Amino acid sequence: MKAIGTIFLLCAALTALPSNAQLRTPQYPEDDTVVVQLDDETPTQVCHPDAEWIRLGFASIDLHGTDKLVLTSSDGDELKLFGTRWNGRVFHTRALRGDCITIEKAFNDADSAFALSDYQAGLDALADTHARIAAAGDLCDSTPLDCRKTSDLVIAADPTMVLALGDNAYTNGTLAEFMSRYDPNWGRFKDITAPVAGNHEYLTTNAAGYFDYFNGVGQNDGPAGERTKGYYSFDVGEWHFIALNSKSGGAVSATQLAWLDADLRANTKPCTAAYMHYPFISSGRYTTFPNIKPIMDRLYAAKVDLLLTGHDHDYQRFQKMDGEQVAQDDGVREVITGTGGGDKYTVVGTHPLYVTGQGSTFGILRVDLTGVGYDGAFVPIAGKTWTDSFNGQCHRAEDGLVGDYILTASPTISVTRGSSGAKVITVASYGAFNELVKLANGTLPSGVTATWSPYNVTPPGDGSATGRVTLKVSNSAEKGTYPIAITGTNAAGTPDERVRKTSFTLTVK
Repeated sequence: MKAIGTIFLLCAALTALPSNAQLRTPQYPEDDTVVVQLDDETPTQVCHPDAEWIRLGFASIDLHGTDKLVLTSSDGDELKLFGTRWNGRVFHTRALRGDCITIEKAFNDADSAFALSDYQAGLDALADTHARIAAAGDLCDSTPLDCRKTSDLVIAADPTMVLALGDNAYTNGTLAEFMSRYDPNWGRFKDITAPVAGNHEYLTTNAAGYFDYFNGVGQNDGPAGERTKGYYSFDVGEWHFIALNSKSGGAVSATQLAWLDADLRANTKPCTAAYMHYPFISSGRYTTFPNIKPIMDRLYAAKVDLLLTGHDHDYQRFQKMDGEQVAQDDGVREVITGTGGGDKYTVVGTHPLYVTGQGSTFGILRVDLTGVGYDGAFVPIAGKTWTDSFNGQCHRAEDGLVGDYILTASPTISVTRGSSGAKVITVASYGAFNELVKLANGTLPSGVTATWSPYNVTPPGDGSATGRVTLKVSNSAEKGTYPIAITGTNAAGTPDERVRKTSFTLTVK
């Protein structure tokens, strides 16, 4: 693994992002990766002697209409870039196997253009390339001895990047608390830390202490993201990491969800991890956080591999799941690591998706990353023995983009008896899904009928389309509040069938 001191120049990309930082995705290469700057920004071919794979860096891309770029490697891998989802982004593609990549333009619009910045080449097979992350949350309080012990584990792990999972400096996340409690301990590797904020950071107005510490006093942008947002993304090798703000107010903002949609759709990497402070589900002091469901629905549709969280001061690992809390082979594996140094909580372990955990030992999560999978382990502090290990292959490592969709609807509708009201249902595509989806409603309260227009909806690839259900409420309907379930079904009765759900509340007045 890279020594911590040698990664500083790579992390400079995080500390000096422009105001449109949401469009820039820093790329941190694996060990022994060759980085080559390009003199020709629009070559037709990029080659590197003896390379097992090559990853292209885009300084800019602007595609219009049906124009596209087709990247084909000497070993037969292909990546097509089309549509607008990469426009204005600075990013690196996933690696394509072989020692050459041919770049074919299929441009009809005079405004379509691209420019490359560099390429990264690996001399080992993708399955043999390595990077490492270390993570924990709920870190440094007024007696930071345990926080010191977990920070020693991070240094011993010698990671490429460190994820601080929120509630990083107790009790209120002030700048003074960050300087006196966090900085002497987890601050020792600040240059390679990609943090997220927790609820304690927001006990200081607008998490000012948190952003002042990581971005610089008064600086709007930096390693913690923009102050009004606190979410951002970056790449480590073949992994895309998404830092989310689960404590910017109650429900996750529509602005953050729209950003997440765009980020997921522009991701070409075969492996993806998201991280934030609040878990989706827990089986410790806390149970479930319904406000996280819109995030989890999107992560599952985009075939994200890992969700790393804190908040519950313990360690818990769950089965792979979808946004309905149903076990799925292609689901998101959630791991809670709130064991960074704050007071410990008891693990109950009764949730049906719970696999293992403990609330008695401080430690960190260490995850070794390859181009096709991961090996994770809970590492306890010195003198403790409880540990856990798990591994997996990335969902998109073999098949590339895997098409899926979600349903969304605004949460409520009110209709007066004797009248009608309409609700729009959005079918959102991920992974270029563009199949027909049949929409239907569940059981309705007495005196309420539903009419769909349309009920068959086909979203464009990585875009959205809408259906509309009109609810007619008769004078005989009883006043009250009723949940209305909506389902979408594609390819009914085939192995490709996917049933997706959403709901809203009908108030009869």
